[in-house]
Amino acid sequence: MGLKFHQKALNIQENVKCNPLEYGTTYINLDETYREMKNYSIALVYFQKGLKIYAEKSPKAHPDLAVVYHSMAEVYVLSQQYNLTIEYAQHAVDIEQEKFPSAHPHLLDYRTTLEKIQKRLRDFFFFSLSLSQ
Repeated sequence: MGLKFHQKALNIQENVKCNPLEYGTTYINLDETYREMKNYSIALVYFQKGLKIYAEKSPKAHPDLAVVYHSMAEVYVLSQQYNLTIEYAQHAVDIEQEKFPSAHPHLLDYRTTLEKIQKRLRDFFFFSLSLSQ
């Protein structure tokens, strides 16, 4: 049901001139829907579209952009594309550090995500290293 709702919203937005950030939000909502369905490849397509709009239309360090980067990092984790994950997680942390105090809940959450990704990458590296010996 959510998928049909978001696709219908996108169709309406395409036929009516609206704020580009509304498109971005709809793309992000579609991503979230596909992510819940565990269809990560399609989720990433919509995330890329939403990210492109947010990156073009929002200030460089806007907190909404950090939310998009963080969510995108989570999708890359779920799809086990760790090489791409860390970049997006780091962007989210960088933006939040610039805008919010160190104890802000989003910043704490984003740092935790980044630390988990870094740990997974280290574990993967050491596991790969042990296999090659």
